Amino acid sequence: MRGRAAVGEAQNSTAIKAARTPKSNSPGAKDGLQKPALGPTPSRRAAEQMGRRIRKARQELGISLSALAGKDFSRSFLNQIELGTARPSVRNLQIIAERLNRPLEYFLQDHELSATAIELALTEAETCLRRGDGPGAQHLIARLVERQNLSHEIRVRVDLIQAEAFIRQGAADESIPILQRAIAVGEARRWYQLLVELYDRMGSSHYLLRRPVEAARWFEKALATYESGGVSDPLLKSRVLGHRANVLYVSGHPHEAIAAYKAAIGTAEGLVDMQGLAGMYEGLAMSFHKAGQPDRALTYAQRSLRLYETLQDIRMSAQLRNNMANILLEHGDAAEAEALFVAGAEQLRGVGDTELLPHLIAGAAEAALERGDPGAAASRLTVALKAAASSNDRIALLTIERVMGRLADATGKTAEARQHFERALEIADQVNSAVDRTRVAYDYAKILEASGEHQEAARRYREAFESRKATAQG
Repeated sequence: MRGRAAVGEAQNSTAIKAARTPKSNSPGAKDGLQKPALGPTPSRRAAEQMGRRIRKARQELGISLSALAGKDFSRSFLNQIELGTARPSVRNLQIIAERLNRPLEYFLQDHELSATAIELALTEAETCLRRGDGPGAQHLIARLVERQNLSHEIRVRVDLIQAEAFIRQGAADESIPILQRAIAVGEARRWYQLLVELYDRMGSSHYLLRRPVEAARWFEKALATYESGGVSDPLLKSRVLGHRANVLYVSGHPHEAIAAYKAAIGTAEGLVDMQGLAGMYEGLAMSFHKAGQPDRALTYAQRSLRLYETLQDIRMSAQLRNNMANILLEHGDAAEAEALFVAGAEQLRGVGDTELLPHLIAGAAEAALERGDPGAAASRLTVALKAAASSNDRIALLTIERVMGRLADATGKTAEARQHFERALEIADQVNSAVDRTRVAYDYAKILEASGEHQEAARRYREAFESRKATAQG
């Protein structure tokens, strides 16, 4: 878990449902097609007109439904597209256009179909977010923003996705002004469901910036608006409740967090989407870990990992490996922990993620140290320092300094070890992280005690105890 404060971050991945009926949230079938109930945007007429153009172009070329569908999607779904009862993703529409030797614009030429194109682009951006591709989502949003004919509602939804993209890339502070702008528009027009989404995103931004009190305030506002605005979307409510449970976790109340996560899952009455359920399982895993139940923690972590891998969310899959490795490392299984850290780091390198990467590399270094290989630990810490230079997360540097302190002590460099631990404590104070201060102070105290500095060790043990108490009082 990044800095041990990013529980259930996957729940932050927002499927923007504001202008859709709740039952349209389910993804399409195996062939990648979306089958939401067609509301006013895009209109049924627009969908039917697109379908007619696809059928006309296909018949002019003498291509059968099966030939046009190929291996990318089924004949029956393509038939539904032509009838206007199903909507292709942007990528599937591109495939259709290429096979029919027509430009994409041919199928999206009038005003109504332009609205369809906007909806498709929004859906594609949301898909990018679910797969952990924040830059891809931002690219699609940037193209949308260039349009001059976007309605106020679409612009608010664009802001919501753009804010989410910043959050996914570790730049939660950049999401806040975007959300403030969108909230002002939503409140003026009383778009209650959008407001619940926006308040929830604002809470998540503050949560990731380690402002639990402010985060809790926004989550409570989201829940109050859900009730007072007559919103009926159990998946949305479940997600907000899950985020509120995250705050209980980082505030040092694991038992209350466990109950809150279970309540969040129950609120959706079995309708929890895979993304939300994966995030709640992650939260349950970390809460059980903090509550001293590692076996149950690993069980929920494995469930969460399976869901994230099914969703092809690379970043969250790597984070779950990080979480599981930390649990195993704390319980003496350094070899298996190291394998998980290394696998997660390789995943992140593959997608260019720089925020979580230094944590995984530092974790692999600590695992190598635990199994008696200081050379491998030193090599990995050098790589971790380079990775941390590209990260906005100060906790990454704190973790590296702590592990470097342990390595220095293990190789007989006591003075150097003290310097690393002192720097780690300074960073913990700068980011106001009592959880991380507890970990650093405890490791520091053990090293001092082993070197015979009992008075100083006792002082550091007291610091660890006081930091842990402050976390519990949250």
